[in-house]
Amino acid sequence: MAMNPSMIQPVAAAILGGAQPAGGSRALAEGIGDTFARLFNEVNDLQRLADLKMEEFATSPEKDVHGTMIALQKADLSLRLLLQVRSKLTAAYQEVMRMQL
Repeated sequence: MAMNPSMIQPVAAAILGGAQPAGGSRALAEGIGDTFARLFNEVNDLQRLADLKMEEFATSPEKDVHGTMIALQKADLSLRLLLQVRSKLTAAYQEVMRMQL
C-alpha cells in the first residue's frame, strides 16, 4: 500500500498540537517535549481513573463492571500506545545518530 503524504499531515498536526514552530529545531524540540509532557499527563490521569474505578468496584456495594472495565481498557490501551510511540521515536533517534555526514 502506497503512503499518501496527505495522511501524515493530520497526524503531525495532532502531535504538534497544530503549532508550526518558527524557531527551527529548538522550537520543534520544545513543542514535541510539551506535547509528550501533556500526553504523559493524560496517560497518568487515565491510570489514576482506572485505579479509582477498581477501588470503587472493590469497596462499593454498587458494582459498575462495565465502567470499571472500560476505564481499565482505556488506561491499558493508552499506556501501550505511549510505549509504542516511545519505541518508534527511540528507533528514529538511533537511526539519525547512525547517519554519517
